[in-house]
Amino acid sequence: MLAVSLVLVAAVFSHADTVSRQNIQQELGALVRVDTTIGPNGRDSVRVVAFAIDRVPRLSLLGPFLRAHGRLVSYLAAHTRGAEARILNDRDDAVAVRDSVVNVLRTNAAFTERVHGMLAQYWRGRGPVIAAFATPSPSRISAAQLRRIGARFFYPDRISATGDTLFTHICAGINGISDLPEPVDPLIEAFVFVAVNSAIVLPKSHLMNAFELAGKRAKVTSASRDPNTRILRAQGALWSELERSEALGRAIEVAYAQQRAVLPFRIARVP
Repeated sequence: MLAVSLVLVAAVFSHADTVSRQNIQQELGALVRVDTTIGPNGRDSVRVVAFAIDRVPRLSLLGPFLRAHGRLVSYLAAHTRGAEARILNDRDDAVAVRDSVVNVLRTNAAFTERVHGMLAQYWRGRGPVIAAFATPSPSRISAAQLRRIGARFFYPDRISATGDTLFTHICAGINGISDLPEPVDPLIEAFVFVAVNSAIVLPKSHLMNAFELAGKRAKVTSASRDPNTRILRAQGALWSELERSEALGRAIEVAYAQQRAVLPFRIARVP
C-alpha cells in the first residue's frame, strides 16, 4: 500500500501544480523504516529504525529528486537530533519509535527548511511549486572553507604503541567538524561529506593517495612521549596537509558540479 499511495501522489501533481509542505513531509515520513539487519556481532539479526532512500518509488513525488540528491537528505536526516538511526531491543515498540523519528523530521525547522529549499530549486521550471515557500538567496563560501571542512572528515584518534600506525576514521559520525572555530551549516557539511565519500571509494582514488601521503607526514611530525599530544599533533598535521590537497579540492569541484542546482550556496571565486 505504501508504494501505491506514493505513486498516486505523483500522478496528481504536474509541473504546473502547487504542493503543500504536508505532501512533502508525508513522503519523507514514509522513508523512515523498520528493517532487520545483521547485528554488531556479525551474526544475530537486529531490528533498526532508520531513514532509507534505497526503496523510494521511482514515480513518487520525491522519487527523481531523491535518486539524484538523496544522499544529502539522508545525511541531514541522520544528523538531526532525535532522528538518528537506532537499534531496537526486544522491549521496544518499533512503530512507536518509528513514529517518533518521523515526528522529529516533520517538526525540525533546520531539516525541513533545507529539504524544501533543495526541492524548490530542483523543481524550478520543471516541477510543482511548494506552497508558501520562498527560496532564500544563496550564500557564499570559499573553496578553502570547503576544503577545511572536508579535511575534518579524516579523523586520527589513535596511534599504535610502536608509533608505526596512525588509525584514522573517514566518517560522518566520528570526525573533527566540531573542532572548527565556526559552526558549519548542516547542508554544507552534508555536501562535503558526499564529495569526500564519493571520491575516496573510486578505483585508484587520488584523494585516497593524498590521504595516505598526508598520514605518513603526520606520523613524522607528531612525535611526543605523551599519547594525547601525539594525537593532537597528528590531527593538526593531517588536516593541514589535506586542506592544501589538490585531490580534495578536485573532489569538491566534481561534487559541486553534480549537486549545484539544489545547493543553497555558491563557491566564491578568488581573483
